[in-house]
Order: sequence, then structure tokens, then C-alpha cells
Amino acid sequence: MTQAESTDPTSPEGWANRWAPTTATKPPVRTIDVHTHLLVPESAEMTRPYYDPKMDPRTFFSSERSKGLNQRFYAEVAAKFTDPEARILDMDALGIDIQVIGLSPFHYFYWADEHLSPRVASLQNETIADTVATDPTRFVGLGTLPMAHPEAACAEAERVSKVYGFPGVEIGADVNGLDLDDEMFEPLWETLAGLGLAIVLHPAGFTHGQRMSDYYLVNVIGMPLSSTLTVTRMILGGVFERHPDLKMLVVHGGGYLPFYAARTDHAFKHRPELRDHIDRPPSEYLNRLYYDITVFDPALLWQLIDTYGADHVLLGTDYPFDMGLPDPLGFVEDASLSDTDRDLVVGGSAARLFGIDDRQAGK
Repeated sequence: MTQAESTDPTSPEGWANRWAPTTATKPPVRTIDVHTHLLVPESAEMTRPYYDPKMDPRTFFSSERSKGLNQRFYAEVAAKFTDPEARILDMDALGIDIQVIGLSPFHYFYWADEHLSPRVASLQNETIADTVATDPTRFVGLGTLPMAHPEAACAEAERVSKVYGFPGVEIGADVNGLDLDDEMFEPLWETLAGLGLAIVLHPAGFTHGQRMSDYYLVNVIGMPLSSTLTVTRMILGGVFERHPDLKMLVVHGGGYLPFYAARTDHAFKHRPELRDHIDRPPSEYLNRLYYDITVFDPALLWQLIDTYGADHVLLGTDYPFDMGLPDPLGFVEDASLSDTDRDLVVGGSAARLFGIDDRQAGK
């Protein structure tokens, strides 16, 4: 048995207690975690009669071993997904002042029909708003949208902005396998830009994961690959060119694209297929995007900051998933950033992107 196999993740030292007190000295600024998740069990019950395993690529392409481990994980940490008090206990241990809360991507349910999908999204947004209301000084909400039905998605975006005051929405990296450069989404981009809502792009697995079943690759590789593909298509499809006011945060450090954009730029120079909708190198559009720090290597965090600036790099944990960053302040401290860059990464950049002012944060 290898060392990796000798540790049972469901032991008392495992999943439930992995969000342990930070090893870092808390910075003298407000800290904001922009990448956290909430579950709405009632929405799963609403959609259960219509569910087909093929509609959930992460589960569909997972091995039986991974499926079993995921079931045990959800059972053990259920309270962290649904109980605000449990979240705050972990936040206090981690040194996090504010969580920006979005839906778990496995509850997007984009495959629901035009009648059910808006109802599901409405219920989920109500639950997110109720969670924020338990302590508005600690929580900020992100809306979810019925993305397969753009007219309803536009209406829900208007509602979460004007009724709940959410500063942003979380969306998947594809909609039932349809990429986000498709023209059907044009009205939605116009609506989101007009409302000034930030977009948090979070994949829900990879739709063509036939080669990723083993070793949990459907998550390890599939998640960042999905973001890489959709952001590349949005750039080359001219989405950001047509909608320059769109504000988008790409979780997991932006996937692979920020670290290998030079290949796409090279192709742009030598292949006309890449120049149908844009007339500048694709990497220039990456400068408009925002990225979180769940890259697990301080050297990659340095690269993100050096390339895109600390004002475009935000603290994010993926709480409470086991693929998350369990000591974000310790990770930032290990990167030995300047005080100015550190303060932007741990909270300043997020406060600006999501419009979190001192009054809202109770500071």
C-alpha cells in the first residue's frame, strides 16, 4: 500500500476536518473568498424524476470507485454545503471574513425543460439569498441562471440583481454540451453587461470525458480543460470583442489557458481560422479576465500575478470540496508576495469586482 492509499479521507482527520485553522498570520485587511459552493437539496428533488445520468458528465464519466467516494464525501460534509453556522466556523478558522457563495455546479440542472428550469433556478436563488440574509456581513450571493433558456436566463439575471442585490452570477462552462460562443447566448451577455453583473465561470465536469474515468481525471483534468475550451471559444468567437464590458472570473486559476496562451497566439498569427471574429492576439483578451488562486503551486500564483496583475487575481478556495485549497492564507503567505499584492489578492480585488463596500462587510 502506498502512502497515498494509507490515508482514509473519511477518517476523523479526513474530509470533515480538512478546513483547519490557518497556518498564516491574518493580513490586516478584509479577506474575501470568491469561490465557495452551496447545495439546494430541494432543487435536486424537483428535478429527480427527469434525471438521466448522461446529463451529469462528471458523474457519468467517473469510475465506480470515484462515485462511491463522492457519495461518502457528500454524506460527511453535508452541513458545510447547507448550514451557514457551519460555514462561519470554518471561515473563522481559515481567517476568511467574507464568502462569495455560488451554487454547486452539480446542481445547475441546465437540462431541465423550459417550464421546470426557471422554477429550479428561482428556488436556488431564493436559498442563496436566505443564506446571505443570515449574516450579510459574512456572505455575498451569486445568482444561478436557467442557461438553456436564454430569455428566462435574462429575466432571472434581472431578478437576482434587482430583488436580491446579487453582484454577480455563476454559470457553467457549457450548457448541455453547447459552447458559450453560440449566438443563442448573445442576449444574455448584453443583459449581464448592462446590469454590471460579474460572471463566475465554473465548469461541471467535461462533456467528452471517455478517457478520464480512471484516477479521478474527470475532475483533475476535466474541470480545468472545460474552462480552457470555453474561454478559448469565447475569445475566438468574438464574445469579449462584442461585449467589452463583460466581467468574468474563471475559477481554478483560469484552467490551462493562462499558462499556455502563447500557443494560441502563435496559431492566431499563422492560421486564418482563428481570425474570423477578432483582429488582435487572443492573449490580449485574457488581460480582461479575473482568476482565482486554486492553482496549488505558489510558482503558478506568481505567474498569474506577473502576467495579469494582482488586481485580477482573487483568493478562492472551492469550499467545501475536497479539491479545494484548505489553507488559502497560508498558500498566499508561502508565495511571499509584496504587501500591496497580497492585500489585493486576499480581498481588495474581490471587493472591487463584486462591489463589496465597507458598510456591507460590517467593517
